[in-house]
Amino acid sequence: MAASNRRLFVVPTAAARQKFFASFLQKRSPSLPSEAGFALLMVLWSMALLSLLGAQVTGAGRAETKLASALRQGAQLQESADAAVHETIWHMLEGGGDYWKPGPMVRVLPEASGPVTVTVTDERGKLDVNQAPPALLQALFAVLGASRGTAQTLGNAIAEWRSQQPAGMDTDSEALANYRMDGRHWGPAGQEFQRLDELQLVLGMSPALYKASLPYLTLGTEQGPWLQYADPPVLAALARAKRDSGLTIDAADERGPVVLRIAARAQGAGGAGGAAFTRRVLFRLDGTLSGPAWKYGILAWEDGA
Repeated sequence: MAASNRRLFVVPTAAARQKFFASFLQKRSPSLPSEAGFALLMVLWSMALLSLLGAQVTGAGRAETKLASALRQGAQLQESADAAVHETIWHMLEGGGDYWKPGPMVRVLPEASGPVTVTVTDERGKLDVNQAPPALLQALFAVLGASRGTAQTLGNAIAEWRSQQPAGMDTDSEALANYRMDGRHWGPAGQEFQRLDELQLVLGMSPALYKASLPYLTLGTEQGPWLQYADPPVLAALARAKRDSGLTIDAADERGPVVLRIAARAQGAGGAGGAAFTRRVLFRLDGTLSGPAWKYGILAWEDGA
């Protein structure tokens, strides 16, 4: 019998086909990562992520260290400035040792954090916001550039702010209503100013006018300005008030209190560009008492330039 020319075809199984195609793809795409390459890639990604997290933690730690150092330096500068203030007050008292007089002189005191520069100015040539008549306040604001209407409104508002409210006063008063209409949730305090920055709360006071008038206002003198200590704007305001309303100021009583301002600036390392802290203190010496040490009181304790 003649041999058959037919060929026998064997159909591969599914597992064989899968193995064949996997081998074919690996040969055609040798750049595809194997399981070992994929694992290596994951390790590299993990190391990069850990490095990034480590850098962030290190950076945060350095920032916190820097912040703590700045806070510590700030506290040291504040302590040095306060110590210089107390030392200056001691020298301003009669019987306090080396007596200091107020004036333009700048003194340098050695303190723990470094030298502290101190100046002492006499406030008696300024207007006491709790005592100055409204006409004199109006004249000062006009001298400083305020319009006539603004100066008059503000002078009256300051007098209204410091005036004690009578017992049983209705909280819906006209003055309070004016503050409400201006969008403010407060009204006149009905008592004397405790700090000069309270002037910013008075109806009609603008930031520019507050900044311009601040060098000529004070607290605690309880009388008119001493002409020998007054700056030109105060003298001009006195002349204007006398011309416009006939206002005259009694001569200052030398037995009255002496109000002085101390500015103590503690400068840290790095010179003018480094950290610094300035303490400003307004205090009063009571001249009605005699003896080796006058009675004194702190009127305002502030920080800032």
